[in-house]
Amino acid sequence: MTDEAVLKKSKNRGPLQEKFIVLSKFLRRSRMLKVVILVVLLNLILAAIYANIEGIDYHLALYWATDTLTNTGSGLVPPTLKVSWIGTTIFMWLGLGITLVFVEFVYVKMVKNMRGNKVIKFKDHTILIGWNPKIRHFLKNLQGTLGVDHNYVLVADIADRPFDLPQVVEFLRGNPDEERILLRAGMKDAQQAIVATEDDADAVLIAMTIQSININVRICVNLLSEENIKHLKRIGIEQIVCDENLTGNALVDAFYKNQEDYFL
Repeated sequence: MTDEAVLKKSKNRGPLQEKFIVLSKFLRRSRMLKVVILVVLLNLILAAIYANIEGIDYHLALYWATDTLTNTGSGLVPPTLKVSWIGTTIFMWLGLGITLVFVEFVYVKMVKNMRGNKVIKFKDHTILIGWNPKIRHFLKNLQGTLGVDHNYVLVADIADRPFDLPQVVEFLRGNPDEERILLRAGMKDAQQAIVATEDDADAVLIAMTIQSININVRICVNLLSEENIKHLKRIGIEQIVCDENLTGNALVDAFYKNQEDYFL
């Protein structure tokens, strides 16, 4: 689908439809959330079956299901029928596997995120490097609903996730100068990268590092000084936005506009 088709499609969506799309993408992204939902649903279903077989209240059956699947084994709601004893034994073994999966995808992931070892698993996504008014303006003015038609990852060396960063944008804390941080952001599978730092030397270094990881990624770099454009052109980067040129051109346009208004 072309960019124009995607844009047209996004404009035809209603606010409620867009919210459902964003929610569905969030559910598909989060493996940890999938595991939690699966475990909860399994508990509810097994509780309903056990309550029907044993003829007990649902809240007691729900306690039995949780007790069995987590391998706690308190035995406060024991089976009374032969089929229930057999089923309980089977679900205990099933619960052992569920517990291992739960630990792997929930607790381990939580610990990794707290330690700063988060890894992005996107494909064909856009990586934004640096957090400043330029990136903030970029996110604010994207066409369509952010995150519905594309995946975005922000990489910035800041203490916490920005309070005004849209929730559909993944945030990865770290120094983008480091190759390992860019790899964790999924640079090998990224479609494009936008570099907007406060220092031109950092921007050039990051652009070179990105190319060393993924030569096919489309790179757009924001520079402060026109003098540094040549360094990017030498490594084959053509998408360059220079603040010095933009400001200078805007001043020239304003100057001539004032002259036209004066002589009219």
